[in-house]
Amino acid sequence: MTSIAALQDLPHEFMVKLSNTMTISLVGEQADSYLQGQITVNINKLDANTARHFAHCDNKGKTWATGYVTRHLNKLLLLTNDDAGSHSLAQLNKYGVFSKVDIVDDSQAYSAHFISLDAAKSDEVKALLEQLFSGDKVAQLVDGDTADKGMLPKIESEHGVALVANTTRKGIVVLLDENGTKRLNALIETKTVVCYSHVVFDAIQIESVHALVRGEAVAEYVPQMINVHALNGIDFDKGCYMGQEVVARTRFLGKNKRAAYSFKLEEKVDIKPGDSLEKQLGENWRIAGKVLNVASLDNETWFIAVLNNDTTPEDLHRLADNNAITCYPNSLPYSIEQQASNIVKKRR
Repeated sequence: MTSIAALQDLPHEFMVKLSNTMTISLVGEQADSYLQGQITVNINKLDANTARHFAHCDNKGKTWATGYVTRHLNKLLLLTNDDAGSHSLAQLNKYGVFSKVDIVDDSQAYSAHFISLDAAKSDEVKALLEQLFSGDKVAQLVDGDTADKGMLPKIESEHGVALVANTTRKGIVVLLDENGTKRLNALIETKTVVCYSHVVFDAIQIESVHALVRGEAVAEYVPQMINVHALNGIDFDKGCYMGQEVVARTRFLGKNKRAAYSFKLEEKVDIKPGDSLEKQLGENWRIAGKVLNVASLDNETWFIAVLNNDTTPEDLHRLADNNAITCYPNSLPYSIEQQASNIVKKRR
């Protein structure tokens, strides 16, 4: 796979092979009702034309996994990172034994790629997508509107699924079966469109502040602390699900004081998830939070840290273990403020 010095060097037309993902599938007559009681979005409103951001939490409201949820034919699919996915899969199966649902790691059945919007509109890639999906559907996906109130446009066929990624660098995520993957790989081998390794998508997600949990961060943060609500990944008006009481209480009682922020360093720096970040307060420095996600390109490092939710782009930070490295948080690409819901109106 081709490497790259910095995100600003990305061409307009490119792809990324998503090798660090897991696709979990749920199939069975009670798949919908079971998943409805597990994740933060309303599965009953998830139709064949949409995908959603989601979080899967433990009974204390701490996040096991984040990612995309969508449908493919008779399956419900959860697309997440492999580390969080393994935890989420184990917990889904732990409780799924009481429902008529089969829950499996379906990663071998699907290959995942990110395709930039300009690449998806190019003649060669669009022609392939039109072969794998219908032409009208592809045109609607790449030329239509983006996310509407958290509903991400999505198309499907027997070959797989394509959905709008909702990242700041516009593009689509495609999940393809073996046949579709072979045809896409054949196109990649022609080098008509450059294909990068997964770290480029990691950097794009960090730039977009799409936070993922892995390692020690699994089951550490309530989803609002990593901005899942800002991606419309929490339906506060839905019924009960794992951790729902804590997630709802965190919102309605205004208890959440944390949020995820992205940083960019103009060099390749050794940073690891879990590293501490300090904030300058006058002449002193105080621990501000922990690093959550990291993506190191050839000459650039991106990372997400969970900090106080009143952090501003003017707040100077440094790495606690390498205080020569100072940085400012990037402006958030969305609002983390929470609007009143129907539940709030009913309680007044």
